[in-house]
Amino acid sequence: MKEGRRKFRHLYDRLLGMRLCYQMVLLYIIGGALPVILIGMYLIQGTSQILMEREMQAELSELDRIGREADSLFSTVNSLSTSFYFDEKLEHISEHPYQEYQELVNDYRDYTAFNTMRNLYSRLLHYITIYMENDTIVENAHFQKVDEQLCAKEWYQQVVGRGGGAVWQYLPFHLDQKYYLALTRLLRTKKAGNVGVLVIYLRPERLEEILGIKREDVCVVLNQEELLIGGEGQPWRENIRDILKLRGKGSFQEHTEVHGQEYLLTCVAVTSRETEDVFQIVSMKSYRDILKEVNGQNRRSICVFLGSVVLSVTMIWLFSRAFSGRVKRFHRQMQKAASGDFDLEKNLGGNDEISELYGYLWSMIVDIQRLLAEIYQERLHAEQLYARQKEAEFKMLASQINPHFLYNTLETIRMKARVNHQTEIEELVKMLAKILRNNVRAGNRDVTLGQELDLVESYLKIQQYRFDERLEYMIAVEEGLEEEEVLPLILQPIVENSIIHGLESKEGVGHIKIRARREKEDFLVMVEDDGMGISSEKLRQLRERLNSREPNRTHIGVSNVHQRLRLKYGNGYGLVIESEEGSYTRVVMRIPTEEKRQDKMNFG
Repeated sequence: MKEGRRKFRHLYDRLLGMRLCYQMVLLYIIGGALPVILIGMYLIQGTSQILMEREMQAELSELDRIGREADSLFSTVNSLSTSFYFDEKLEHISEHPYQEYQELVNDYRDYTAFNTMRNLYSRLLHYITIYMENDTIVENAHFQKVDEQLCAKEWYQQVVGRGGGAVWQYLPFHLDQKYYLALTRLLRTKKAGNVGVLVIYLRPERLEEILGIKREDVCVVLNQEELLIGGEGQPWRENIRDILKLRGKGSFQEHTEVHGQEYLLTCVAVTSRETEDVFQIVSMKSYRDILKEVNGQNRRSICVFLGSVVLSVTMIWLFSRAFSGRVKRFHRQMQKAASGDFDLEKNLGGNDEISELYGYLWSMIVDIQRLLAEIYQERLHAEQLYARQKEAEFKMLASQINPHFLYNTLETIRMKARVNHQTEIEELVKMLAKILRNNVRAGNRDVTLGQELDLVESYLKIQQYRFDERLEYMIAVEEGLEEEEVLPLILQPIVENSIIHGLESKEGVGHIKIRARREKEDFLVMVEDDGMGISSEKLRQLRERLNSREPNRTHIGVSNVHQRLRLKYGNGYGLVIESEEGSYTRVVMRIPTEEKRQDKMNFG
């Protein structure tokens, strides 16, 4: 044990005896490069599995994306089909016994729904056809008669049996006999009679484009029976339906073998929300192609890893030499300072810790030479600070005296008005003093809703003297809300805005209603006027500015109240503004009750 310690100590002393440059290179290699090499070798060995899992996850994500696009597409087509329900013109064509050919032609020409749909969805729809049981119609591309041969077909029976529900099917188009994916449904009249069977044919090339299916190894299968698009030229194309029938209609990912070749089979099932049909989006990716990509990635990883190791060792060597050279320069400057020679280099270059340490040394020497001057500056600064403090105390005292002088002056005016029996002036001065006193005292301390309403009522009474009989107001508060605490000075700016922007320019009598009521665990305070209102554009701008951090120069009071409420109670609270130009403006203030605030504090 002692021998091992002695050898370790000897090795440690030899390491400390080496030049700093060699110490750093050795430490970097042992502590940095060597672990990186070992970890890199281990990671490269596991890269194949990681890349394989990533490929599987990427394949599943891609098919999920296609599935979401397909679901959106199918919902759109279903919505189109519902627009033909209860169509009076269509019901007329299906039920009317046509005697003259021209009458039928006129009805066909007047029915423009087909052309409208095709113009709106020309990239998606191939054609729209309705099969009717009216023997007097003449067949064309859009209207077809129902005969015995059609009634015997399985797809037609399935649509009729669904009774108005939509069904996705793979059907031939009667004009070119080519197969298309089509949405079919039985149309009914308002009296539950049959109009006919609607068939909406989709363009296959547009279906591929919309779903983003550009790879040859992806296909779409309907109800495990019909192979709709994709997989052309692939050896597994004819076997895919049998494979899906064995796995079921759900989504899955697994390995499979077809014709002696291994594939990664990924299937995402999309169930139409409006029908019972299941679309399965399937990819069959060859393992040979996947492994080719994985091996190529491994080779690139090895090349990058080896290049990184060589580059890192080279950089370590160059950095170590540069670092040790700067340490030697630092050493020489320290020797000069220790000998009393303060004529040092101003900096060593660089922005690292060595440069900072040398900067501290150089600054310390400069500071010693300027010590007396700095002491003088500190004393002068202290005296100036003391003077400013005294000036601030004086201004604070003056700001306390001025309001008292104003209140005393207003009280003197009120008493003079009382002596002269000028009751209106006395009442005005009393309410004005009350408002000013509340404004001066207002701080972060909450007040009751009753106090806030009392202050607003004083303000409204003053405005009534100004407007004479052109202003009327009403205040209604639900019982028990008067004692709820609110921020101070949040109602007066709203009421002031109502008068200035709403009622001041209005002809005739203007009304302001202030109501407060509970709503669950919150309470609402509403200020409503029947003034000039706000235009829709200005209302939109005002709502945007309420939540903006930019200063609002046109509605400072309203914006200030909204921001104060949000800062105090959270983003779910504040102001909601509703208005109609020339009619009314309503500002709704939402505030949590004291009980809710206490619960939030208790539970965290």
